[in-house]
Amino acid sequence: MLRPTFLLLIVLASLAPSPMARADERVRVALLPVVVYSGEGREYLQKGMTDMLVSRLGRDPRLAVIPVEDASTATIDAEAARKTGLANNADFVVFGSFTRFGEGASLDLACASVHDTEREPRKIYVHASTMGALIPLLDGVADRTSFAVLGSAPAEAGVAAGPAAAAPDANAVQDQELQRRVESPEPSGPNLGTASKSAPGTESSEPGPPRRAPGLPSDRDADRVR
Repeated sequence: MLRPTFLLLIVLASLAPSPMARADERVRVALLPVVVYSGEGREYLQKGMTDMLVSRLGRDPRLAVIPVEDASTATIDAEAARKTGLANNADFVVFGSFTRFGEGASLDLACASVHDTEREPRKIYVHASTMGALIPLLDGVADRTSFAVLGSAPAEAGVAAGPAAAAPDANAVQDQELQRRVESPEPSGPNLGTASKSAPGTESSEPGPPRRAPGLPSDRDADRVR
């Protein structure tokens, strides 16, 4: 009498999704190195910005973030970014540029579907009068990236879930180190796969605004959507 029931339980257990299968259901997002427009410290700025974005995007359990380390993949061209995303088996790709202008800084990203080429990339833009003021805005960048990919921000935007709960402390140390290095940047090496990847006519390739960048808010960001 018990044998059929026991066999049924075994069959049902075999059909239940495994933890690995559930992990595979996360949306895969490739994060490309940003194109850096800065006279100094390009390599460090590129690496530091990637690290900070990876840690923040990784707080959303619905995303599987794939950091692309090859600096030569940095681009502001959607088609080139999609090719890199496809090569990394990603569903979406995040790419863009980081610009230093005097004491100020801006981050101009785009999130594009790798497979739906008809879908216009979602623009995500933030700027601040100092690098220190820009770093806290990255939490909002991550939330809006989640929204661009999934149509909604994380359940608790900006709050880590599960094992990632300890991430904010690590992020704080990382952020402080990046800010310190940015304020006293080391000379950059040749090119480093940054500005040479820009598309003709991009506004970011032009000289930056005056040192103090009058009128730019330091405590808020802007979202430009095409």
